[in-house]
Amino acid sequence: MPLTALLLQPALAANPYTSSLNEKPKDNSPDCDCYVVLSGKESATPEYFQYYRFYDFRNLPGAMSEPPPLLNDTQVAGEAPTWQPALFGSDAWNFDWGIQNWTKPSTPDFPTPMNNSLANVYLGEEASTSYLALRTSRQDVYQTSGEIENQQKNMMHASMRMYGRVQGAKGAVAGFFTFFNDENESDIEILTDDPTDQIRYTNQPSVKDGNEVTAASVGPTDLPPWDDWQTHRIDWLPKHSYWYLNQKQVAANTYSVPRKQSFLVMNMWSDGGSWSGNMSVGDSAEFQIQWIEMTFNTSGPYQGIDQKKRDTSSMLEQKRSKGGCKTVCKIDDVKQVGTPEVVHSGAMGLAVSWQLLVVVGLVSFVVGH
Repeated sequence: MPLTALLLQPALAANPYTSSLNEKPKDNSPDCDCYVVLSGKESATPEYFQYYRFYDFRNLPGAMSEPPPLLNDTQVAGEAPTWQPALFGSDAWNFDWGIQNWTKPSTPDFPTPMNNSLANVYLGEEASTSYLALRTSRQDVYQTSGEIENQQKNMMHASMRMYGRVQGAKGAVAGFFTFFNDENESDIEILTDDPTDQIRYTNQPSVKDGNEVTAASVGPTDLPPWDDWQTHRIDWLPKHSYWYLNQKQVAANTYSVPRKQSFLVMNMWSDGGSWSGNMSVGDSAEFQIQWIEMTFNTSGPYQGIDQKKRDTSSMLEQKRSKGGCKTVCKIDDVKQVGTPEVVHSGAMGLAVSWQLLVVVGLVSFVVGH
């Protein structure tokens, strides 16, 4: 089994972050065999997934009430250490996440060199609630950025959500996206140059042979402001991508829907280009996340290799043959976010019908939004 609950690793028990990071269902909930979400046009179609994760950053110890100092030009950003090694150096964190420290040189189109740093990922706090923060800032010589990757590299279709906001200076980009390569990527991107009621939703590639692909991206406006706390969601399905804001579908696309095993990436960055914008020296911006929730299917090994034509997205067929999906749980419209609730249990769990979903109330979160 490629997925191991950290709660089963007694060697980590002494670390205060072990139980805090994983007190919610880390692997599948013991009460659930599979998970159902409503997705698609007007959120009308039940979609089923095999695995579930919930990462809660709201009540972790050691959060900073003030942001740590910005990096400066005398420091090598990629070598700067974390401000909070008890968390970001812990086995509990590194089992699931990797903080990036790669660099990107300048080019004529992207004139500001960009350096990722562990020092740009930290645990902040506001009103007694902690949150994960990714930061980018502009120095005289280069831009420092923050990026993390989830270690689950073999996702093959997913519904992923995060409760977050973006704050700070113009000229930066916050990203929450699935990634395999530049042709298999599905994005939520918030540009601080944009009005706060606009978000960009894109399936890559958005540029081919130097020309913009108009079908790749939509940028709806009149949305709830991204500098306030909102729930952002991507549904990556076999032939469709859907994007939601606070459980309301705001974008959809069939262009270049990812076809390869992928993983979740979050970042906060800029490179001085025309798309990201050019941040003024000394300015900074933050992408702040209170929690991340994801339910997904898999293809291939946990570390993610490209297996041609292997697609295990038809989880229902697999579960039907194995008789394993007897208890179906929902993750939306629940009493407590991060705690899935049973909507049907028994031998007929796989045959959950639309009528049954209506009866048990799974569609109630669609009505009225």
